[in-house]
Amino acid sequence: MNGITNTGVFITGGCGDIGQAVARRFLAAGARVVLADMLPMAQGRALARKLDARNTAYTHCDVTRSSSVDRAFATAIKFLGRLDTVICNAGAVENQPFVEVTEAAWKRVLEVNLTGSFLTAQRGARLLLKNPRRGRARRGTILFTGSWVQDMPWPQGAGYCASKGGQQMLAKIIAQELAPHGINAAIVAPGMVYAGLTKRICDRDKRFARQASRVAPLLRMSTAEEVAGSFLFLASEDGAYITGSTLLVDGGATLVRRD
Repeated sequence: MNGITNTGVFITGGCGDIGQAVARRFLAAGARVVLADMLPMAQGRALARKLDARNTAYTHCDVTRSSSVDRAFATAIKFLGRLDTVICNAGAVENQPFVEVTEAAWKRVLEVNLTGSFLTAQRGARLLLKNPRRGRARRGTILFTGSWVQDMPWPQGAGYCASKGGQQMLAKIIAQELAPHGINAAIVAPGMVYAGLTKRICDRDKRFARQASRVAPLLRMSTAEEVAGSFLFLASEDGAYITGSTLLVDGGATLVRRD
């Protein structure tokens, strides 16, 4: 992909399966990457070294706390020198029947998925606006890890689906307001990915695993690597005219299987 070499990339939830897969794609294309996550510093730094000791750094970041997000971005700017792509990837999920959803579970999912996206995108946008601009070229890109359920209900997914629906509108607002200033915003919306949160649920809940395996017309779940390339595309010169949109990587799940 063109336009990635020597750019600076910040990824929340960067130590998860999807976060690492995205980081590897950007690193392979010549970018420098900061992983922001909740791992202890020693563990996070070890992971960053494993990916690419020269071009990857780790910073601790709780996306639900503005002060933590601010510190993480300060670390990122110090390492990267310049910020070009912000990826709001941190996520949480609680699957419960609607009548059993606790207030604590509801708050936790919305705080991470929606408020965390807001804080990360807002702080990131402020930094991207400082980038010099040539003509009408981009100053930077803000990307979100959405989900096919931002448009489709999923049983026992009240908090998660609501948070992803809210995130989708947030991305559109950002895209609309910041487009004249050279900042694009878009969503990569995976379907069922055998990675991260979904993998953990599938591994412990066989009923959920059977249900998930029947969702996509392609008859399988995707890998994190199959999702990662979409982030690279949207951040590249090939994706420079895409903003306010969702790139759906769901294996046709939203088509709904009819067999």
